[in-house]
Amino acid sequence: MNTELLKRLPLGTSSFEALRESDEIYVDKTSYIYRLASNRGKYFLARPRRFGKSLLISAFESLFKHGLRDFKGLEIEKLWKDEKNYRVVRLDFARVKPEGTFKEFQEYFDDYLDTQFQKIGFKKSGSNFFTNQLEAFLDGLPASSLVLLIDEYDTPLTECLDDPKLFLQVRNYLSKFYSILKSNDTALRFLFITGITKFSKTNIFSALNNLTDISLSTEYGSLLGYTHKEVEEYFQVFVMCFRNSESGAGGTSEPVNCSL
Repeated sequence: MNTELLKRLPLGTSSFEALRESDEIYVDKTSYIYRLASNRGKYFLARPRRFGKSLLISAFESLFKHGLRDFKGLEIEKLWKDEKNYRVVRLDFARVKPEGTFKEFQEYFDDYLDTQFQKIGFKKSGSNFFTNQLEAFLDGLPASSLVLLIDEYDTPLTECLDDPKLFLQVRNYLSKFYSILKSNDTALRFLFITGITKFSKTNIFSALNNLTDISLSTEYGSLLGYTHKEVEEYFQVFVMCFRNSESGAGGTSEPVNCSL
C-alpha cells in the first residue's frame, strides 16, 4: 500500500476544520449530526473526557457557520439542504474555572461571555453582564437565528466541589445565564451542551427543563467513540500493522508500510 494514501491519525485534534484540512482520519458520524441539526432542538450529552465531545461541537459549529464546506465526501453532504446563515456562539466552559474568589470567577465569566457574544454583534455597557442587556439583545434577534454550543458546561462546578459555598455561588450564577436563554427561547435555532456528568440534583438546568438528554439514548449510542466495525473500516492499515507486530509476521499478501 502506498503510504502517501495513508491518512494520519487525528491525535489530539479537536478542530473539525483543521482535521479536514489536514486530511486526517475522520470516522463519519455526520448521519447522526444531520439527525440532530436538521431540526430545531436543544440537546445535552454527557461523555467522559477524551471521547470527542469538542470535535463534535466543532463539527456543529462548522456546519452552521459554513454549510457543507468542510463536509465534502461525508454522508451529510447528500442530506443537508439548509442554506441559511446562522449566528453561532461557541462557549468552552473549561476556560472559566473558578480558581480564586467568586468575584474573580464572576468577572472572568462575564468577560468571556462578552467576548464570545461580541462575535455576533452584542455590545455590553456597564459592569454587569446579567442585566437586561443580553436579554434585550437576544430578544431582538430573528426567530431561530442563533446556534449556541456549550462544551464542558460542568467544569466550573466540578472544579469547586470541595468548596460548598463557592459551588453554590457558581451554580446560582450559571443558572442566571441559562434563565436568560430560556426566556429568549425564540431566538434559538439549535442548542447543544456537553459535559462529563449531569448535575441532576441541582437547579443548574431548571431554567432549561426542555433539554433533550441523549446521553443514554440508543439512537445516538455511537455518536461518539468508535464501534468495532468503524475501527476495522477506518483504521484497517493500523490494525494490520498492530496484528503483524503482535504475531511477529514478516508481511502480508499486500506489503504494508506502517511508518507514520
